[in-house]
Amino acid sequence: MVDSTVAVFLLLTAFVILNLVATVCLMQSAVYSAHSEALQLVLVWVIPLVGAIFVLSVWVHDRKSASRDPVLHGEAPWLPGIGPENEHRRPGDSMGDSGSHDGHGGDAGGSGH
Repeated sequence: MVDSTVAVFLLLTAFVILNLVATVCLMQSAVYSAHSEALQLVLVWVIPLVGAIFVLSVWVHDRKSASRDPVLHGEAPWLPGIGPENEHRRPGDSMGDSGSHDGHGGDAGGSGH
């Protein structure tokens, strides 16, 4: 009787620790919206073992995906006029052509009349 009580206690303790780990990982993540976090927290605590394992596996997958995202690391191709290289330009600069600051941005467009 005592052995089974200890085993049940250890199993419940393991479930609570797993749920706490899933909760902390989920709350510290900046990937999910508040609504999504709330739904995942309900899943973790209503279905303890399955919910925690599911949420942790999704969290690990999303974390790996975010760490390999070339856009987040500035490695992805950008369209002209947008992207990290334009964050340091002055408002007068036009699409990277900073040679002329006469309001036209170097695009006279014709014979210059």
